[in-house]
Amino acid sequence: MYLIDGFNLSILGVFMSIKKEPLIIWQKWLDPFGDDSEESKWTDYENEHMIDTKIDEENKPIIKGRPVKVIASPMGLIPYSEHTASGRIFNFWTGHSNFNLSDNIIDYIEQIDGVETLDVFTRYRFRIAIGKCFDDSIVMNSINQKLYSILNNHEH
Repeated sequence: MYLIDGFNLSILGVFMSIKKEPLIIWQKWLDPFGDDSEESKWTDYENEHMIDTKIDEENKPIIKGRPVKVIASPMGLIPYSEHTASGRIFNFWTGHSNFNLSDNIIDYIEQIDGVETLDVFTRYRFRIAIGKCFDDSIVMNSINQKLYSILNNHEH
């Protein structure tokens, strides 16, 4: 028996040989731009009539309006609305794993029926969009079963 600082190294070997079970925790993806309904709550308390008493250089009244959220894209600025909000167009879910997302694992995820898009953020985190014709829980369960089977059998 080998001891380091009173710790039995044979026990350490047992702990190191314990295999951790693969795990994916699913979380509904929330749009970082927020809900579009926030815009409808905006009120200009300073000037309820939407016409400011201030006048610009050309002696025209300044008309204030509701602020508009925009997204910078390769095509220029696009107004952010319910029609352009990716969270409303796609059914996004974030997967948090306790295993590396290798190229093979990523390929397996993409092959699951119902996976519309796949974005890998880190070696443990990814986001999928599930097609509207598919059931969320069935698609996520299919991913779990396939990956757990592969990882437990060391096929990847």
